Formats: sequence, C-alpha cells, structure tokens
Amino acid sequence: MMKKKKIAGIVPCAGLSRRMGAFKPLLPFGDGTIISGTVKSLLNAGVSKVIVVAGYRADEIEEELASMSGTEIIHNDNFEHGDMMESVQVGIARALAFDGITVVPGDMPMIAQNTYQKLFTWLEASEASVVIPSRNGQRIHPPVISKECFPYLLRFREGGGLRRALLHFLESTVLVTVDDDPGCMMDTDTPQDYVRLMEYYGRVRKRHGISAD
Repeated sequence: MMKKKKIAGIVPCAGLSRRMGAFKPLLPFGDGTIISGTVKSLLNAGVSKVIVVAGYRADEIEEELASMSGTEIIHNDNFEHGDMMESVQVGIARALAFDGITVVPGDMPMIAQNTYQKLFTWLEASEASVVIPSRNGQRIHPPVISKECFPYLLRFREGGGLRRALLHFLESTVLVTVDDDPGCMMDTDTPQDYVRLMEYYGRVRKRHGISAD
C-alpha cells in the first residue's frame, strides 16, 4: 500500500498590497477574510500543516488566523526589500520535515478542494518532482513540489521567482489539466480582481445552493 505523503501548504503573505490600495489579506471574504479563506481551503484539502509567511502587518495576520489549528505563522523580516521567492524560501526552511509542499499566494482563496487533492494524488502516484496545474495550456497555481527539490530551491538566487526556479526540474515535472477550476487563476492584486473574485464566489455559492452571508 502506498504511503500517503505529508504535504505542507506554504502561503506567502508578506507583501505591501500596493496595487490593491488596501491590505488585501484582510479584505472580507465569505465569513472571514481572503487570507483565512486561503488557509481554510488548504486545510479542507487535507494538507498536514499550513505555514503562512507574514511580513507587513504580521501581527494582524496572526490575530486573524489565531483560532485556525494546523496553521503556523512565521516571519519574513526582509519583506520590504525582498520578493515572494524569499518568502517561499522562508517557508520551505520550516517545512523540511514534510514530503512535499504546495505554494499558494495568500490572495487565492477560491482554488477548489478537489484541485488540490488531484495534484497531491499525482505527486503520490508518479515519480514527478513537481506537479503543476495547467489551464488552456498555461501553467497556473498552485505547484506541488517534492522534498527532493528543497535544497535547490533554498539556494536559488537567480531572479525570476519560483516559476523560473522550477524550470530546473523540467524533466521531472508533470502538468495536470484543471480546466474546470477558474479559482487557480484568481489572485487578487487590484480592486478589479477583488470584484471578480467576489462575483465568482457568489456564483459558486449559488451553484451549491448556499445563501449569501
């Protein structure tokens, strides 16, 4: 019987939200906020732990997530000068005991539970180092990454972020089609993105017969 891999969710959430004009992790979403929705979706998908990498207004992030068991908040103290890859590396350094990770920006709460589980299953069933969802041929969020990649990712300093770093493992990367999950493309960088996110959230709730909050 195949041993189930222990996967940690790494959620970079250290940025300043400059394009949004408001602190996007704490914008209302459902019965909570965008960041709590993102964490909840990971926990519901069965990750062993969620590691949130906070920076700007980290105390408010900690307060927002304090009641969510299975969640750890750590700090990227260089958030004003670093990039998202630096936050990913801070998270990986905390996740070395796990068999793999999935990296999910903190502003993506609408990725479907079955999408996560599909990707996790591919990592367990294949010999892939990296499993990446694709939609209409485009690589999208969230990648799932085996622990054998951790040393290289922790050393990576070349620029271009996680997307470029993962090219190192191209020959052992599997692309998994998820054309039925628009949530994989819904990050929330601008006010227009937020409107689009909330409209999609409303449609999903209506489709499942859930009344508005």
